[in-house]
Parts: sequence; structure tokens; C-alpha cells
Amino acid sequence: MTEQEARLILQSYRPGTEDRADPQFAEALRAAQQTPELAQWLETEQRFDRAVAVKLAELPEPLGLKTRILALQPRTPVSSSWSLATILAAIAAVLFLCAQVVSLIRGSGSTDSASVTNYAREMVSFVQLPPPLEMMSDDMDAIRSWMNENRTPPINVPANLSALQPVGCRLLSFRGHDVSLICFKREGNRLAHLFTVDRAALPQMRAGKPPVFSAAGEWTTASWVEGNRVYLIAVQGDEEAVKSYLPHA
Repeated sequence: MTEQEARLILQSYRPGTEDRADPQFAEALRAAQQTPELAQWLETEQRFDRAVAVKLAELPEPLGLKTRILALQPRTPVSSSWSLATILAAIAAVLFLCAQVVSLIRGSGSTDSASVTNYAREMVSFVQLPPPLEMMSDDMDAIRSWMNENRTPPINVPANLSALQPVGCRLLSFRGHDVSLICFKREGNRLAHLFTVDRAALPQMRAGKPPVFSAAGEWTTASWVEGNRVYLIAVQGDEEAVKSYLPHA
């Protein structure tokens, strides 16, 4: 292993974890022990990583970042072994996420987990970019079947929303609670997004109350309670646009 290869591998090394038992990390660490210049570089690198970790821990969690990261994780188990290509991909992902953290932190505010507004903003932040869907279909029965297989509670799609062509669905997570998402195609190639989550995630929401509206840039959301579920519709447009898809609109 060359010194350059060892540095590349050790850039993603996590002290105090199972990384030390990985053959490639172990070989790179041995190279560091045998090369004073590499050992000095590793010490400086880890000191910098610790300083960055401390500073990041002091910052509030940017809304939507965790949701999108978790959504991108595969549901099937992956091998714990590391290849050079895997390490390169991991480093690229870390650099991309760091850039996202910096941009999102500038505009982030309070992250009160009980806030309906924060829930709405976090869901909107996920769909502002084309959402990665786990199941794509224009057949609502197929979507319901997929969600049933994934043990998702039944969803009452408002009539005006169910009149649109479905695009697909996926499962998300919000503060440890499962969130179901179904996307529908609107006019102008825009989408309408229907989210549902257990009411325990938003205990201040009450059945029988008027919808709660929230705006985030060009997006508007409406949240309401049916049974033990909180429903949220998110669309690009004003309050009137989202009202057209609400139950009994």
C-alpha cells in the first residue's frame, strides 16, 4: 500500500469503532505506524475531525437534512467490508453533505420536534427536490398494496387528490415516527404530496379542528387530523391551491 492510498483510506477512519478490525484500515494504520510523516498527518487529521465534530454538535439540526439522508439509505442490509471505491463514494457523500449543512444552517431556526410548522417545513424540504420514491406506479391499487405489505396504516386519500394520477410512494421518518408519502401528478408537471404520520408525533393536533396552513417559499401545506393520523398535503402554490385538495373542499 502506498502512502497516498493509506491517506485516502485513513481519511474515513473512525477511531474507537469497528473500523480498526477492517483489513484495509488495519493495513493503512500499520503503514502510519511505520512512516513518521504519515503518522504526523494522521494525528493532525484526527485533531481537525474532532474539532469539526465539536462545532457541528453545537449547531441545531438543519430541517429536512436528516429526513433526506435517512431516505437515501438502502433498506436491505449491506456488507460491512470497505472497498477503495466505497471509501471514495463515502468521502464524496460527506463533502456533499457538509456543503448542504453549511447552506441549510444559515437559514435554519428552531427545531422544536412538537411543532406542526417544523414538521411541514421538514416534509417540504424533502420534496423540494424530486423525491426518491421506493415504489413508482400510476395504479393506486398497486400503491395501496405496496404500503400494506410495508405495514402502513390505511390512508384516506381526499377525493380531489385521488382524482389525480398517482406517481408513487415511499416511507420516511420524522422524530422516530414512520411517515407515509404518496405523490400525485398535477397540471404543469408539478406534484401534490400527501403525507401521513401517527398523531403521537404531533400531539397538539386535534381531530375536528380546521386545517393548519403553513407556507415555505413557494410551497404551501395544510395539516389536519383523521382518526389517529395526521394528514399533510404539500403543493407548490398558494393557500387556495392546497385548499382545492382538502377533504370536502
